[in-house]
Amino acid sequence: MNKQLSYLLAICFLAGAALSTPIRAQSADAKASSTLEAKEKKSTAIPFTGKLGAVDKAAMSITLDGKTKKRTIRVTPQTRIVKAGKPATLDDAVIGEEVGGQAIKNAEGLEEAVSLRVGPKPETQPKPKKSKKDGEPSKQ
Repeated sequence: MNKQLSYLLAICFLAGAALSTPIRAQSADAKASSTLEAKEKKSTAIPFTGKLGAVDKAAMSITLDGKTKKRTIRVTPQTRIVKAGKPATLDDAVIGEEVGGQAIKNAEGLEEAVSLRVGPKPETQPKPKKSKKDGEPSKQ
């Protein structure tokens, strides 16, 4: 009777181990695939600058004139457009103006603007550096 009980316990233990192994492998695969999907969604931004060659309001795109080739960038409703530091629209873009911003590649391989600056880069004054002594009372 004791021998039969030990065989039964051994079979139960092996069955439990065999059933849990594929579940662990499947969950590891699911984690790996979800990590890859997250990395693909988190595309790296591609900076762009240049002279505005064309604006196609119907296709919601802009074309930059380059030295060697023209570059077309799609503008989406999520694109943040600014001109002179203030919110703007595609209607505010004038051909020949300097533009810049950041774009990402979409699933079709086309560039979509995340941000678009129309006009020259606004000049910013450098912020004065704070010294450690500014916030402390003087000791005399």
